[in-house]
Order: sequence, then structure tokens, then C-alpha cells
Amino acid sequence: MEDLMSEEEPWVKGKHSFKLGKGTKITVLSGAGISAESGVPTFRGPGGLWDDESLVKLATPRGFMADPVRGWRFYDERRQNMAQSQPNPAHRAIARMEQAGYDMVVITQNIDRLHQAAGSSRVIELHGTLWEIRCTNPACVSRPFENHDVPLKDIPLVCGLCGSVMRPNVVFFEEMLDSHVISEADRRTKQTDLFIVVGTSGIVYPAAGFTHVARMSGAYIVEMNIEPTPLTPICDETVLGPCGETLPGFFTRLTGGEIGFP
Repeated sequence: MEDLMSEEEPWVKGKHSFKLGKGTKITVLSGAGISAESGVPTFRGPGGLWDDESLVKLATPRGFMADPVRGWRFYDERRQNMAQSQPNPAHRAIARMEQAGYDMVVITQNIDRLHQAAGSSRVIELHGTLWEIRCTNPACVSRPFENHDVPLKDIPLVCGLCGSVMRPNVVFFEEMLDSHVISEADRRTKQTDLFIVVGTSGIVYPAAGFTHVARMSGAYIVEMNIEPTPLTPICDETVLGPCGETLPGFFTRLTGGEIGFP
């Protein structure tokens, strides 16, 4: 890789050539890496939940419905962990840019709603959220609803309308993403001027595909991660390091110091 990182300079690739304006459309694609810095376990990587095959089975429709009590105990534990996690400086920097009047949209693979907790109001959740619950009965007329009980009062949760087991309103493994959500994210990606990829491995599709869509649509692409990814070759700039440190610094440079990021 060109321009390898030195102790003084964290930028590993790129010439810092993007010029920001108030009308600039900025889109952030965030992955598990940004939440990991807030203490939320990832599914992949060292120590990730992916390492435990039995837990992965609970993240599939068949595995969850085979034992809803065990499934809900697993997700209840995840919810308890997330409830203790707080937005980190990367989450807050993204929200601060929106609050300063910039056209900011977040497309996230994360289900913890830490972006919203930081103050971001325009968040497209590709994989849903653990803080919503929905019925497993496709014929039921109930709608997904928010539930912030930590710990859950009843396990498993049962629908008050039809009596069926309820589930987290997240996209399980082996399930398709919501087509309306994908269309919304795709439309925004094609309109964006600056596309920032934060804390994502670049191997999970269709999320990773949005970076390619942004590239083909003419966006300037910046990647922030702790190591290079399969997306690095198509990015205009790549920054290695904790995004809680690098993203506030990037926005400080981008705005010419106009906005402070404590």
C-alpha cells in the first residue's frame, strides 16, 4: 500500500483533496467497528459472537423459533450490554456535523441505535434494531413497537393480539434485508458527494456494495478503520486507527476548524 502510516501521520492513502460546502451531501456508512469502541460485541473478529456456533444459530429464524426461550435470553443479554454502552466520540462527531447544519445521513449496519443516542436524526437502519419487537406471525396485524425493558420482564415475549411468539425487529442471518430500506439507502448513496465508510469490514453484502455504488456515482470516498479492508483500493482516502480518534480529526480538518469536537 502506498503512503504507509508513520507515527506522526495516520493517513495511509489519499491527498485530502475534498472541498466541503454547506450544500455538500455527506453520507456515513457505519459498521460494527464504531460500536465496538463503545463496548458493543461484534459478531465477527477476535472474541466476536460469530466464534460461538451455537449463538450464531440463535440469530437465524429457524434457530430462534426452535427455542424461543433460549433465543430471547441471548437477545436479552445483548440488550443489557447495549443499554450500558454510550455513544463514543465518532458517533458524537457525526451528530455534531448534522447539528451544525450539514446534510448528513447515516446508513448503519448496527442495531444498537447509538447514532440516535448521540443526536443523529437521519439514520437508515439496514439491519433493524434490538430496541424494537415484532410478531413472528405474518398474518398478525400488529406493528413493530419499541421496547426498552432491561432486563425483559417476560421471556419469551408473546404477541398481545394473536398469542404468537415475538422476536427482535432485526434482520436475522438467512433473511433478506427490507427492500424499502435498501432502496432508501441506495437512493441516498447515489446522491451523495462525500461517502465516509466507518468501522466496517467491507465483506458483508449488500452493505459493502454501497461503497461501490458511491464510487460509480462520483462520490469522494473516505474509509476509516483499524486496518485495510477489501474496500480500501476504491477509496480516495483511508485512515487507520480508532474511529473515535480519527473521525473527529477528519471533520475538524474538513471544516477548517469551524466545528470543535471535544
